[in-house]
Amino acid sequence: MIKNKQTFNIKETAEIFIPDQMGRSSYLIALFISIVMLAAIGGIYTKLPQNVPLYFTLPWGELRLAGRLTLLLLPIISIVVVIVNIILGRISMKLSPLLPRVLAVGSVVIALMMFVSLFGIVQSLIL
Repeated sequence: MIKNKQTFNIKETAEIFIPDQMGRSSYLIALFISIVMLAAIGGIYTKLPQNVPLYFTLPWGELRLAGRLTLLLLPIISIVVVIVNIILGRISMKLSPLLPRVLAVGSVVIALMMFVSLFGIVQSLIL
């Protein structure tokens, strides 16, 4: 009798998708930052006003305001960037060993920028 050895191992799967240890760590950090942003938004959501300042490039006034639900765009964009960079890194792995690492570090930088933006928005509401 032959036993079927097809079990799912997350570590092996991660090594297949992202063979570089630094890349895996970078993507995990970016995803962790995104989860922290989601948790922070969930924790303060009921305390937020109906409209929050989100579009800082627009002229001063009501045009800068957006519904508080749009704050979820920040972690969602961060997660989408991570997914796209994983796909691009997988495709470009054959072209250059440096490019997947740059994409991984770029994901962390973008996640940090989104976190700082969220912090600034919440801080502007508190002060």
